[in-house]
Amino acid sequence: MTPNDIRWLQVENTTRCNAWCPGCARNQGGYQLSESLNIVDLDIARFNEVLDLLPNLETVQFCGTHGDTLASPNVLEHISAVLSRNKKIQIHTHGGFYNTAWWSELATMLKSHVHDVWFTLDGLSGVHEIYRQGTNFEKIIKNAQAFINAGGQATWQFIPWQHNEHQIKDCIKLSQELGFKKFKLIKNVRTNFIARHWKTGELLDIKPWTLNPSYNLREIQFVKNHVEKSNCMHLTGPSIYLNANGNISVCCEFNIQRQSQSFDQLPDINQELRSQPNQTCLRACGTHVIM
Repeated sequence: MTPNDIRWLQVENTTRCNAWCPGCARNQGGYQLSESLNIVDLDIARFNEVLDLLPNLETVQFCGTHGDTLASPNVLEHISAVLSRNKKIQIHTHGGFYNTAWWSELATMLKSHVHDVWFTLDGLSGVHEIYRQGTNFEKIIKNAQAFINAGGQATWQFIPWQHNEHQIKDCIKLSQELGFKKFKLIKNVRTNFIARHWKTGELLDIKPWTLNPSYNLREIQFVKNHVEKSNCMHLTGPSIYLNANGNISVCCEFNIQRQSQSFDQLPDINQELRSQPNQTCLRACGTHVIM
C-alpha cells in the first residue's frame, strides 16, 4: 500500500472528551480516567503534512477511540484543512459541545461541501444518558436541530442495548421529524467492560440488546479466523488511521501495536488478517455467528 492508494483517512484529533461512556478506553468503566491516558491534540502542521501526502484522498472521517472530535481546541482548524482541499468530511460526536449558535456556524461552514455529522444518541431523555454518561439529551437535540436548520446534513447513530431497545422506533420517528437524513443502528465493538456510575463508581447493569444479540459483540463466538473484505473499511477503502499523536497506522484497531510516522512501515493487513489475525479486529469486523 502506498500513499497513492489511500482514499479514506480516519482521524482522531484529540483524546479529550467530557463524556463518561463505560465502554470507552479513556476511562475505567465510566468512572475515573485510565491511568495510561495521555491528553493530547493532533498538531495542525502534522495533519496538513499527512493530507498533503495523500494525492488521491477522497474522504476524511473524524472519529475518535479515546476522545470526541469536537473536544479539540483546534477542531475548526482541522475541519478547515479538509475543506480547503475540497474533500468529503464525516464527523462523529456526542454532540453536547458548544451552543446552538456555534452549530449553526458549523453548518454554514460545511453546507457547500459533501459532509455528514453523526450524533450519538442512544435513546431519549433519561435513557440516552445511561450509557452516554455526562451528556445531556436535550442539549444535544437543540444543537442537532440548529445544525440541521442551518443546512447541515446529520445522521442519528444509535447503539442498541436492553435498556434502550424499547425506544428505537420512537427515536427513528423523532429523527425524521427533526430532519436527520439517516438513522444508523451500529454494533457495540467496545466489549468486556464493567460499567460504573461516572460520579460514584457504583456498578451499573448494562445488558446486550435482547432482540438481536449480534449488535453486542460480547454475545458472539467466531466461526472463521479472518475478516471479510466487505466488513473491513481498510480493505474496501483503502484507508489509514491517524491518531492524536500524529502516528499513522492501518486502522484504529491496529493503533496500539502498529504506530508509525510513515507509510513504509505499515503491515499488509490483508495478509495479517488471514494468517495471524488481530483479535480486536476479529471481534469488531470478523465473520461470526451467535452461539
